Amino acid sequence: MEMKNDQKTTQNARYKKSIRIWATLILTALMTANAPINAAKAPPIREIKLKPQEFPDPKTYAYKTALNKYGWGKVQQKCLGILWGKEAAWNYTAKSPTDDYGIPQRHMRHKTIKQINDFMESPLIQIDWGLNYIKVRYGSPCQAWDFWEKNRWY
Repeated sequence: MEMKNDQKTTQNARYKKSIRIWATLILTALMTANAPINAAKAPPIREIKLKPQEFPDPKTYAYKTALNKYGWGKVQQKCLGILWGKEAAWNYTAKSPTDDYGIPQRHMRHKTIKQINDFMESPLIQIDWGLNYIKVRYGSPCQAWDFWEKNRWY
């Protein structure tokens, strides 16, 4: 009787294995059938590129936002241009060795990778944050620039 149970267990294992093999073969056939007919004409994966996200010119956006949201005219905009030119050369992908990121060089040493990545994904996010930071901490871009000239940071 034990012999029959062992044989049934072995037969069941073989049956399950053959089902898995057939399922794999069928799935492979289906995937192959959905492949392009003329693979030579299909572009290789490495040549497919996502379009870069288009942003308005960061300086233009910053100056318009500074004027419309904070009332900062040409004098303040000039200070802002100099300040962020010194900090990151208006490069939204800038990163300093001291964990400062983006156009305004926001210090993010104690932030998570996700928070840093979210901040770095758009110059507009950085500019909005930076303008608010200047307003709250210094009052205006020229006051932030005055502080920068004395301390070489703001």
